[in-house]
Amino acid sequence: MASCDLKLSTDTFGLISKKLLECVTDGKVWRITIREWREKRSISQNSLSHMWYKEMSDVFIKKNPKYTPEKVKDMMKNTFLGWEEKEYINAITKEITIKSELRHTSDLDVGEMKFYLDQVYDWALDLGISLTIPENSEYMELQRKQNK
Repeated sequence: MASCDLKLSTDTFGLISKKLLECVTDGKVWRITIREWREKRSISQNSLSHMWYKEMSDVFIKKNPKYTPEKVKDMMKNTFLGWEEKEYINAITKEITIKSELRHTSDLDVGEMKFYLDQVYDWALDLGISLTIPENSEYMELQRKQNK
């Protein structure tokens, strides 16, 4: 077991205890971090971010054809999420290489993704780009809750 994401509750405690026992019986030492459970970013949030990358690309591409939605996505992630080190192992030589890669939104929880989307939205607005926020989107619902 290289890494796993477990939801600890009274219902899952027994299963997690068994998993932990399996881990320690192989002689390896493990690091355990426990933090409050938060749901991962939602499909709705992900869809909205991709809609926004396309909307920004449509504006930027008029001046520079390099600004595809994928390039805009990378630009936003570079600006607002940053980079992380990732370890790669060569299957033949077993050589370990550490490379930087952009953080993934799939690693964010709902709150972190909301913060990221807020930053993207505000940045675009500062440039005069009004991004679409669908009335029935999860983002709009979170905005309403935040403004109460």
